Order: sequence, then structure tokens, then C-alpha cells
Amino acid sequence: MDDILEQIKRQSTLSVEEESNNEFSNIKEQFVIADNVEYPDPEYLIRIGDVPTLPKGNLVSLSAKWKNGKTFFCDILAGIFLGSRIYANCENLIKQGKVQFFDTEQAVSDTARIRKTIKAITPAERHGDLEVFCLRNAGIDNDEHDDEISRYEFIKRSLEHDHPDLVIVDGIADLIYNYNDVIESQTMVNNLAALANEFNCCIVVVMHQNKGKQDKSMKGHIGTMLYQKSSDVFQIEKVANLFVVTHSVSRHRQCEELIFKLDEQAIPMDATADRQLQVEIEHQQEVSEAREYVLDCFDEGQTEIKRKELVNRLMKKFGYKATACYKIIDKSIKMGAIRKLNRFTIELVQQ
Repeated sequence: MDDILEQIKRQSTLSVEEESNNEFSNIKEQFVIADNVEYPDPEYLIRIGDVPTLPKGNLVSLSAKWKNGKTFFCDILAGIFLGSRIYANCENLIKQGKVQFFDTEQAVSDTARIRKTIKAITPAERHGDLEVFCLRNAGIDNDEHDDEISRYEFIKRSLEHDHPDLVIVDGIADLIYNYNDVIESQTMVNNLAALANEFNCCIVVVMHQNKGKQDKSMKGHIGTMLYQKSSDVFQIEKVANLFVVTHSVSRHRQCEELIFKLDEQAIPMDATADRQLQVEIEHQQEVSEAREYVLDCFDEGQTEIKRKELVNRLMKKFGYKATACYKIIDKSIKMGAIRKLNRFTIELVQQ
């Protein structure tokens, strides 16, 4: 009798294990990458130069210092997707599709200017494919006691209802209470990534950079999560009156720089030529500064000097160590203020 009971017990155990294995096999099929399946590349929304970007099903991050053109670049991305020819080397890769722009931090009047700006750079026949929302007065949590809806929930419901192709969230930090909270940050980034995948859209999120002048990292734990989860990261830096956009991170190919400025009506426009002129002026200034640095080390009328003698004179003039003086010489050569005649002799470049 005991043997029969033991046999029944073993069969029962095997049956549970088989059921569990069968259940996991079904689950496994959802996630396994199979050899006999062709997995298509993501569908890209726009092209910058010869590089496609803004892949559907993915998060894309955009960061800059405070008031350094983040929203204006969002306007440009929306405009390009809607057929804007603001840049001759950029175009939309999907000729029809919707844009939804969620402004989480500005007042209604400022959000209205976003719509006005995008329309100003977009063909009139595509204006109906744009929706702009001001979520400043929405909460972070849903309130069970009234009809209020949270910012994130509104975005989710909007994607469910309208199925836009390009979604811009300016900015993500206003969807949570604390951008330094690990759980909140991870949950929100994962939720947005899941929405992008579920609704096959590209979600562009905006996040401020840290305050340090040389620190271009996005703020807080949510910034760290965005670097990990985003397929692409664009950074914007203001240089004088120009905005320089670099494609700093990409899972695939990186795009070339985009330069823009604002006209009298604060409408963004291509400033590539302005930047080229700006770079030329900056270079000439650097050459002049490098020349002035070493000029006093040459005697009047002297155009050539031994490298070792130039080092000695720089050491005497500035009190630098020899290694620092060699760096000054190398930089002056790079800037075109002086040049090497041979291994031992330096020549002053005539202006």
C-alpha cells in the first residue's frame, strides 16, 4: 500500500513539474530570439544627413543646460517629421503620421508658442497632424476622489486613443516627485520605454543637464536611467547666439551636428553657415593669441630659433617647467603661429 501511495505521489509531483515546464515553455516563446525568424530593423521617422534616427519603439533623450534651446530643438524634430525643410540635409522618412507634444512645465501661453513655432516651420497641409498639450496643471498622481488625471496617465491614454508616431515629453522630470529616487526614476523610464514599444512610436524625452559647466550628464538617477534605456541621446549647447546640437550617444550611427539660431520672431532657422564663420573667427583669435604668446621670445627681426632656446626663453618669461613650455610650442604649431623647419629649428609664421 505504501508503495502505491509513493508511486501516486511521484506521479503527482511529475505532473506538477511537467505542467510548470509546459507553462514556462509558452512564456519562453515570447522572449526567445529564434534563428528562423527575420527581425526587421526599426522604422525610423527622420533622416539627418545620411543617418536615419528617431526609431519607432524606442526612447530618445534630449538634454542641455537650463535655457539652452531644448524646447526649440523639440520643435525642430517635430517640424522635420511633419515635412519641414528647415535643413536641406534633413527629411521625414514617413510621409504621413501624427505628432503629440506634451509640455509638462510651462504655462499655457508658453505652450501655445510651441504650437505656433512648429506650425511656422511646417507645411500647412500637415498642421492637422500636430497636437500640443499643456500638462502643467495636471498632477503627478491620479486622485481617486475626483476626476483629475496624472500627467503620465494622460500621456498613456492619449497614446492608446490616437496612436501618434512621434511623442515628445518636455520634460520627464515633471512626471515624478523626485528625479533622484531610484525606484521612481526606474519605474517611469521603464514605463515610457514600454509605451514606445507597445504603441510602436518614438518617444523623445527632455531632461536638464547637471549644473557644472563641464558636466553634460543628465540630472539625477532618472538621467542615468535615460542613458541606459535610450537608443539615442542628443545634446544642445549654446555658443554665443547659436545652438549646437550633437548626437552624443547612439546604438547605431551618429548623426552630424545641427546648428540653429532664432530669428526676430524666435523661430528656429538653419545656422550652419553662421557656425562656420564663427569657427573661422575663433580659430583666427586662437592663432593670434598663440602668436602673441611666443612672439616676445623672438629677437627683433628674428624669424628662426632653436627649439631648445625657445623652451629656455619661455621658461624664463613665464616661470614654467620645460614640459609645459613644450606643450605651448606644440599648441602654437597646431594653431599655425609657428612651424617646424626641422627637428631642431622653429620658424615664426609671417602674417
